[in-house]
Amino acid sequence: IAGMTAMAGGEPGEPNPEAFVYGQEDFVMQAAGWDDPDSAPSRFDRLLLEGWSDRMERGLFRYRLGPLPTRVLPGPVRLVAQLNEQRSAERRPPQPVRSLRDPFDPGAFNFTRLRPAELLFRLCRTGGPGPPPDPLLVAINASPLERGHVLLLPEPARRLPQVLTAPALHGALEAALLSGHPGFLVGFNGLGGGASVNHLHLHGLYLDRPLPLEEAPAEPLGPRLGLLRAGPAPAFLFFAPGPAALEPVSRAVCRAAEHLGGAGLACNVL
Repeated sequence: IAGMTAMAGGEPGEPNPEAFVYGQEDFVMQAAGWDDPDSAPSRFDRLLLEGWSDRMERGLFRYRLGPLPTRVLPGPVRLVAQLNEQRSAERRPPQPVRSLRDPFDPGAFNFTRLRPAELLFRLCRTGGPGPPPDPLLVAINASPLERGHVLLLPEPARRLPQVLTAPALHGALEAALLSGHPGFLVGFNGLGGGASVNHLHLHGLYLDRPLPLEEAPAEPLGPRLGLLRAGPAPAFLFFAPGPAALEPVSRAVCRAAEHLGGAGLACNVL
């Protein structure tokens, strides 16, 4: 039965947040439309946003996030520009990147140092389809880009560098399916591609408008693979026909990321 339970086990002294236990019946296969994005928040949305707002009221963020000036820039790419001066001035300085293969540095800031109150819950799947992904900790991003901006963390005590793994991506994709909001997105910034902490993490956040890329035409490269040229950089599109395909798609994405990294090309995943 999907629900909130207390997590047992874990290393001594590790934060032990409540578990958000979910199954395939919790996946939202058709999110609300953009004309009424708040019409049907899911159980996941309610828990995440309530916890996020609670931490904002308690002063656990580096700044208080208010309305952000936003506009679509002219030009064929139609970039969505947003002014967030506090993030530029007050967030923790990004760690220097010497190589796309930089090892984890225990002396630098990492997510084992998060305060317990920054953790919202732990995602844990029961049942099918297929093998479950790694459980993911959901924590606030203390320097948020948008409402509900969170970190999705595989077990931080494993001290993995910021190199995408298929089990972590699989868990993040399932998190996207748990949301009923059309603007909830998950993403990964690789080293050299915007990552500011070399400790494996993904991002989740809510946008209040669709991105132009979501409607851009793609060139088919295979049955479930496409090429997108409309953005600021070329991108591969990976398609999954349903939840059972998220695990093999995650492996395919990580193979592509590994290939690009081997060629010295930084990459991101959205």
